[in-house]
Amino acid sequence: MKWFPLVGGIIALLAGFYLFINPVTVVATLGWFIALFIFIYGISNLVRYLQADSYHRSPWYLVQSILAIIFGIILLSSSAMSLSNTVMTILAYWLLVSGILRLLGGFQMQKINFPGAKSYKRSAYIALILGIILLIQPTLSAAIIGRFVAFILIAIGASAIYTFTRINY
Repeated sequence: MKWFPLVGGIIALLAGFYLFINPVTVVATLGWFIALFIFIYGISNLVRYLQADSYHRSPWYLVQSILAIIFGIILLSSSAMSLSNTVMTILAYWLLVSGILRLLGGFQMQKINFPGAKSYKRSAYIALILGIILLIQPTLSAAIIGRFVAFILIAIGASAIYTFTRINY
């Protein structure tokens, strides 16, 4: 038990250095999990469609299941770079839609003189700017996120090793 901080620290340091050298791996791994989820979702919906009686079978449900399976297979067979770009693009669109909706909400709040309208609109502008940056440079954004995660793991590893030395010496 007393060696746990040392072992955990070394593992965190090694993972941090690996991710620092390969920063896109973090986002690509997330993309792979999303692809796996989409594939399993499609398979389970297809099984549910086939088990349902004919009255409850919708052709749209079948199409949705088949498309999810195809999309999942395409994503699972994609390279790490394209998976990370896909994740960054999805994140970018989410930020853009969220920013637009927040901006509309901020204008509505401003009309009724709501006290937090300015900060709400400010957060909308930040979301829009980040969304545009992610959309324009998805690979660079993935690398930055990967490096950030690497720095966190390196800091955790160094802290755990320091804790080990303080406990044992």
